[in-house]
Amino acid sequence: MSAAHRFAPGLLLLAAGVFVLGLADALVIHATTGFFGQGFNSPMVRGAADVASFATAGAILDVFLLATGFAVVSTLTRPISLATGPAGIALASALTLCFPLAFDVISHRLHRIFGQVLGIDILIHLAGGRVSDAALEAISEAPAAVLLVSATLVALVVGVRVVRRFEPTLEGRVQLVGPSMHRLLALAAVAGAIGAVILGLAAERWPSVAFGLERKPSAQLLLLLVRTATDADRDGYGLLSRPRDPAAWDPGRHPYALELPANGIDEDGVGGDLPADFRAPGATPVPQEVGAKRPSFLLVLLESFRGDLVGLRFAAQEVTPVLNRLAREGASSTRAFAHNPLTWPSRAQLFQGRLKPSPGAPTLIDDFKALGYRVAYFSGQDDSHGGSEELVGYERADVFFDARSDRERRTSRSGFAVSLQIPWSVVLDRVRTYLDATRDDARPLFLYVNLVDNHYPYHHAELEKLLGVEPVRRSEIRPENAQRVFETYLQASANVDRAVGELVGLWRERMGSAPIAVTGDHGQSFYESGMLGHGQTVDEAQTRVPLILVGIGGSWPEPLGLADLRGLLLSNLFEEPGRARFVVASQRRIFQYTGPLERPRRIGLRSSADVVGWEFANGRAERSGDALGKSIPPDDAQLRDVIWSWETLVNEVSPAATPGLPAADP
Repeated sequence: MSAAHRFAPGLLLLAAGVFVLGLADALVIHATTGFFGQGFNSPMVRGAADVASFATAGAILDVFLLATGFAVVSTLTRPISLATGPAGIALASALTLCFPLAFDVISHRLHRIFGQVLGIDILIHLAGGRVSDAALEAISEAPAAVLLVSATLVALVVGVRVVRRFEPTLEGRVQLVGPSMHRLLALAAVAGAIGAVILGLAAERWPSVAFGLERKPSAQLLLLLVRTATDADRDGYGLLSRPRDPAAWDPGRHPYALELPANGIDEDGVGGDLPADFRAPGATPVPQEVGAKRPSFLLVLLESFRGDLVGLRFAAQEVTPVLNRLAREGASSTRAFAHNPLTWPSRAQLFQGRLKPSPGAPTLIDDFKALGYRVAYFSGQDDSHGGSEELVGYERADVFFDARSDRERRTSRSGFAVSLQIPWSVVLDRVRTYLDATRDDARPLFLYVNLVDNHYPYHHAELEKLLGVEPVRRSEIRPENAQRVFETYLQASANVDRAVGELVGLWRERMGSAPIAVTGDHGQSFYESGMLGHGQTVDEAQTRVPLILVGIGGSWPEPLGLADLRGLLLSNLFEEPGRARFVVASQRRIFQYTGPLERPRRIGLRSSADVVGWEFANGRAERSGDALGKSIPPDDAQLRDVIWSWETLVNEVSPAATPGLPAADP
């Protein structure tokens, strides 16, 4: 072999990989955000200098990723008998490039559906905190990524075998030389160090370029490694972390540290030290005594039902004629909001009457049972999602049914907890069967019914074309079809409205004029704020919900949140029937947030006039009448109230041992 020509393809393969990966990243970033053109609700690069800066910095980051990946993959594949010589170099190179490209495919699909602001943390939170469900949901929405990886692996096996067959003919002529491990690691270290400096400078000085760079898989990997390696106090925050660590060497101080009141220390680095006498706006308290009336009561929760659907018309046709009629019979609020635009925290806040629900705490189910009611709970989705069994207490109901009991009738593509749903017709059949079986039970009834047909993808085979809309196909759900997607959603809403009509008819047939309340868990964005869905902003589209009360009187202050309903219902439901009065209280504010309460992305206080909010990642304070958009000074007094309200809520002690209403006499 001494006469063989030595050929080292390392630099050529690296250059080719950097070009391919850089081009793929750029195409995905532009397709999902308009980064190189119109800027779809995002920063965009302007001019040749920005484009050149992005390309150069991106190439350095990709050198880091590919050099690191090749070193890891070649080490892992070395024991495989097929992966030696030219075959080994081909295998390691292809595998190194395969996975970041699969990441791009998944990212592209998810962003084309849900918008550019979707992040991994949001996806996990949407899945109720279950990483496995989040991963499976991502894969189910981007099957092309699975096909890409699978096809690549198959092609690699075939290719390696082909190369092995020709290796004997190459002996004595060409000797392929792979890069040494020392040089690979040195190259990765240098590129990583330069890339980390670039990311830090870009975030401060070139935010538009940083926006694009941070969406590359190479940058996300580097940021993770740098933050972990530089987290000296092991509190989860290091260099380049967002939010920033206010005290790099103090594990008791970080962006989401527990704020201890009046100790002279700002543990979380925002808002200053929490005053000992600060009182956060809380939910309406649960009364200790209620009126003498014991009417049966129907509570309807509508999934993903925007508050502005009530009264809305499409092509001169009412979208919600049933709800409109109920609103005329009773009263309807235009200032009812979810505190968090996700189903499982909103449902828990509704049932517990608390902004910080706690496992095992008393809920509406316990209240009605203590008053001698029978309780029946029917839901069209999987209500175990997000740990709701402990937060809602539905296992304490006399009758419980959710989508898990009728999986074979599901309308969702998957049976994961985050997406499992069944049609309203199945739910109402179960309700009808229960009411027929309990006709002779003289006890008053608390009936809870959750209808979910408004959920993404906004159409299934059992929904009718009540508005004459041709439903958008799942593959067509993307920003350029926003109007068609919204019209499909309106048609689903019309079907849900019809379901409410059948449910109310069934209820009145059995219970006469017994009171009814209809509300929702959260709203839905249709790319108004750069994304489709919910869970990411506290604007009206995602947080305003319907609230219609029939046969219930009393004074109801506005704005009000879902956590207020338990106290307000118990205060007014057991009095003489009447018509509720919704009264705007100019000083009243409700707390809203996205993400988990202990580590939110955004927080805000909503009044009847505006929202004052704080976004943790970029340290930005904002005020707007219907969305967070207008910047305000960080020392604004209202902003401090927002931050202190959040800190106070996080500090709140669990009420698990707190009693609910006193039990009824035996």
